[in-house]
Amino acid sequence: MSVGPVIRRAGPVDARRLGAAGPALYAESYAFLWDDDAAYAAQLATFGPDAFADLLARDDARVWLVEDDGALLGFLSLLLGVPEPVTGRSAGAEVPRIYLARAATGQGLGRRLLDEAAACARDEGAGYLWLDAMETAPWAVRTYQKWGFAEIGRMPFGRPVKAGHGTLVVLSRDL
Repeated sequence: MSVGPVIRRAGPVDARRLGAAGPALYAESYAFLWDDDAAYAAQLATFGPDAFADLLARDDARVWLVEDDGALLGFLSLLLGVPEPVTGRSAGAEVPRIYLARAATGQGLGRRLLDEAAACARDEGAGYLWLDAMETAPWAVRTYQKWGFAEIGRMPFGRPVKAGHGTLVVLSRDL
């Protein structure tokens, strides 16, 4: 019997599971951005098992996952000591990825993942969190703003996506 969704820190043993779920979680929200199959495949590879193994081996990286009754529902990654790219402000931490299965949204799980990351970042000496979201994903921007993030600027995505979809909104939140 399930006790409901559980959030826990991921370790190296989770790389394969995260890498199996990561591309599908990304595609569920952002497949609409792509019309170049090779570029899309390259993006999906950054969510694969090898990418997660590399991430989990980094001293400055932390990853949390949320699971329910053995099913992986989502994850969040945190990189410590990464200055935000708009002003170069130091002493922060980046949340480069936070993804939930669509069926798991609206339950407060994303916020709980973020709270875990914020507590860790604060304990590690970070003064703020920053993240980015696609400008053409207004639901993500609104969610981050609801969680206390404020827009600090915009920048290009850096991979070839469909015309009109290549801008990131950069947001920050003090801890």
